[in-house]
Amino acid sequence: MPQTRFPPVRTSPPRSTLGVQQVKSPLTRAGYALPGGSAHLFLMQTGEASLRERNRPEETWVDGRRLIWLDDGGGRELLVAGGTRGQLVAIPQIALASALPATPLGDQIRRTLQQKLSLPLDSSERLPALVEAIDAERQTAAPGSDLTIGHLMSLLLIRVWRLARADLIAHGRAPQGLAERFVQLAAQHGRDHWRVSDYAGALAVSPDRLGSAVRRATGLSPKGYLLRALFSEACELLANTGMPVGQIAFRLGFSDQGYFTRLFARQVGTSPGRYRRLVKERRGEGDASFAAWP
Repeated sequence: MPQTRFPPVRTSPPRSTLGVQQVKSPLTRAGYALPGGSAHLFLMQTGEASLRERNRPEETWVDGRRLIWLDDGGGRELLVAGGTRGQLVAIPQIALASALPATPLGDQIRRTLQQKLSLPLDSSERLPALVEAIDAERQTAAPGSDLTIGHLMSLLLIRVWRLARADLIAHGRAPQGLAERFVQLAAQHGRDHWRVSDYAGALAVSPDRLGSAVRRATGLSPKGYLLRALFSEACELLANTGMPVGQIAFRLGFSDQGYFTRLFARQVGTSPGRYRRLVKERRGEGDASFAAWP
C-alpha cells in the first residue's frame, strides 16, 4: 500500500528562537554577524549601514530611514556607521514558516520574502512598534506570550510584504500578471467556492485564457490550484487546532460535512480524522517533517 503523503505542518516555534537587538552604535563603526538559517530584518531609524559578504568588498552604503530584509543571513555582516540607531531582528526559518498561513496569500508573501529587500522607511511606519512589542513579549515571558509573538510576527511579515509591493508598484516593477491577480482573488474568495468561470468573469478574461495563465505560473489548473489551497488550509487546521471536522468544513465554506470528508480523502489520500491521528502519532515519535503534498 503506498504511503500517504502529507503537507508540511507548521507549528509555533519556541520564543527563544527569535532574536531582537537594539542597534545603538557608538561613535565608531560596528558590525553585527548575520548567521545562516535565519532571515534578518534591520529597521534603521538613523545613520548608515552596509552588508558585507564573506571575503568580498562591502556593498553600497545606505543611509537615513531604511528597511533591509534578507531571507537568509548566509554568514554576512551588517556594518553600521557611528551614531546609527535601529532594530535588528533574527527570524529562524521555522518561525518564518509558522508565521505565514498555508493559503494563496501566504504563498505570495513567501515568494516576496525570498529575496533581498532594501526599502525606504517612512517615519509613520508601524514596524518599529511591532518589533518593540515582540521584544517585550520575549522578555516578560507572560502566559500566552508564545501565541502573542506568533501573531505579532505574522503582522510584521505582512507589513514588510505590503511595503515591498508598494515600492514595486511605485517604480513600475510590480508583476500584475493575470495569474497573480487570480491568486489574489483566490485568497479572498477561496472559501466562497467561486467557480473558475466566476474568477474569469471578475478578471474580464475567458476561462481558457485564465487556465493557460495559471498553468504557466503554478503548474496547476485554476480548479486544481483552488483545491490545493483549500485543503492545505484544512490540513493546517487539523494539525494545529482541536477544531472538530464539521467546524473546519463549515469554516472552509462546506455546508455538507460528508462531502467535505469525501473530497478531503480524494485530495489528500486519507480521511480528516485519520490524517489528524497520524500527525499526532508522528509528533509523538518526534518526527516534525512531513512530505510535501500532494
